Amino acid sequence: MIKCTFRKRGEYFVEFEIFGHANYDEKGKDIVCAAVSTVSQHTARALKKEGAIVQVVDTGKLKVERIADSEVSQRFVVELMETLIDLSEQYPKYIRVNVEVNDDAH
Repeated sequence: MIKCTFRKRGEYFVEFEIFGHANYDEKGKDIVCAAVSTVSQHTARALKKEGAIVQVVDTGKLKVERIADSEVSQRFVVELMETLIDLSEQYPKYIRVNVEVNDDAH
């Protein structure tokens, strides 16, 4: 299963992490994994250009930290999250999306 965790501090997304494998089909035919990889890598590349820190750990984990609170960066994260939620509704056994909110301003 692919697990996607988005973390917010107040109203802003500050990081996200995507890890795991869908195992929907064999490697090279796994459309769920391909979809998640494509949209997450696209978003990570755009956010890196906006100053975020992108870490690829192994072949099954992507972590993006220090996401800017700019409108552009936040829009990219929201669109990624909404796309992944759409995928999780279509393939609930293969992908899960979670949002963690820390309202502590400190």
